[in-house]
Amino acid sequence: MMPTATRALVNDSEIRLRTAWIPLLTGALLLPFAQLQTTVPVAAWLAPVLLLRFVRTARARVWIPTMILVTCTAMTISLRGVFEGAEVLVVGLTGAFSVLPFVVDRLVARRLRGLIATLVFPAAAVLTEWLISLTGLGTLGSPANTFVVDAGLRQVVAVTGIWGVTFVVYWVASAANEVWARGLRSDSARRVLLPAVALALIVIAAGQVRIAFDRPSSGAASDTVRVAALAADRSLTDAMDAPSLPDVAAGGVQVRRSARAEFAPAADELLERTTRVARSGAKIVVWAEAAVFVLDEDSAALINRAREVARAEGIYLQVGTVVVRRTQTYPFAENHAVMIGPDGEVVWDYLKTVHPFGDNQVYEPGPGTVPTVSTPYGVLSTVICYDADFPALVRQAGRAGADILLVPANDWQPIDTMHAQAATYRAVENGLSLVRPTGGGQSTIVNHLGETLASGDYYSTERVTVTADVPVRGSAVVYPFVGEALVLVSALGLAMLTALALVRRRSASPAEQE
Repeated sequence: MMPTATRALVNDSEIRLRTAWIPLLTGALLLPFAQLQTTVPVAAWLAPVLLLRFVRTARARVWIPTMILVTCTAMTISLRGVFEGAEVLVVGLTGAFSVLPFVVDRLVARRLRGLIATLVFPAAAVLTEWLISLTGLGTLGSPANTFVVDAGLRQVVAVTGIWGVTFVVYWVASAANEVWARGLRSDSARRVLLPAVALALIVIAAGQVRIAFDRPSSGAASDTVRVAALAADRSLTDAMDAPSLPDVAAGGVQVRRSARAEFAPAADELLERTTRVARSGAKIVVWAEAAVFVLDEDSAALINRAREVARAEGIYLQVGTVVVRRTQTYPFAENHAVMIGPDGEVVWDYLKTVHPFGDNQVYEPGPGTVPTVSTPYGVLSTVICYDADFPALVRQAGRAGADILLVPANDWQPIDTMHAQAATYRAVENGLSLVRPTGGGQSTIVNHLGETLASGDYYSTERVTVTADVPVRGSAVVYPFVGEALVLVSALGLAMLTALALVRRRSASPAEQE
């Protein structure tokens, strides 16, 4: 017969397996599907519930290294094919920052009781994601991007920014853990679960109301403008065999002459296609990011050709160019979005502000000033690709009253769908339509509600041309003006909760402090 002490040990092991390790294993399997690629919304709802259960029940010396391993592994899996070599390891390590909300919850929430204890986890999650967004990753890895497909839930970002989605999801996770720990029959558990679930339902319902009553006007033809989004001809892009940009920049006459011959066909084709879509009714034509590569000494001539087309067709034309300098030292190139008006004059020459890993060693960053211009088709504005993963930068367009945001982009296949969807948040946050012509990915045009008006896949056709009738007026929203107010409230609230937990810890008995 098994000794009493042995039976107790076995029972304790079984309890820990059921209450800690099974939730950990399940949450760890779901976490890679809660961010970046292959996103599944239900995984993003469940993963924090299960991982928080593990953290609250396991010993500190176990859960801290285990959670770091789980989050870093999940980030690395989610980034598969996005980065290469050492970059994968470096960016994957940013997953360790995702452990911070769990650490704060374990240290603070356990000293509190009732509803306020459940607010620690979501407040810490909002603050953590905001801090991560200040790094070179921006909001690209935010689990909130998984929920952009939820039409009702995504409307909350018009008030709170992307952080509102994070708060709702993590509050539900925290409240669900209270029920898990105390049982659904517990009155106190129900009292903390109901507010969190009620908030989630109210947010989703309010979003649906907004969708119903804030739809773009479609009465008169003047309410919309035909916009065309063009990506470079894939056959021409694939045929290019020029050296790397640093090699071209540092190369001699022969190297640059050869590069010029490689670059020219894409420009010729895009200018010809621009003329065609303009004659089919497009009044605004936008090229993808880096649609054309051009040598520094040839850049003025290319822009002059584009000016002639814009003037002849009476259109707003934004061309995406990479200008290769003549130099042997960084920066070797510049990433431009040049807007030309119907009169043939240059309206703006925007230089990409934020470059992802690798590109930041090649391109000169811009000053971070988002341009706008008032036109008969509303107020236009632009950023380039990765810039749109930094909400504070794009918010300049919202504050300036932009109606249509042009976001020329250049992705690669592992992230093409996810990155296009994530950009949708910027449209909803700032109450504007978003036009995103994309090389190497999904070209999309969405309205201020995040609804897709048109899309095209770079890999399914050689020449992606996406057109849509886009509303010329945006919608009044709060976020551009309140900015990261929810982040500030979360930080202040977390500070107050931490102070309260410290006070209660000091007043607790030695046994209660264990």
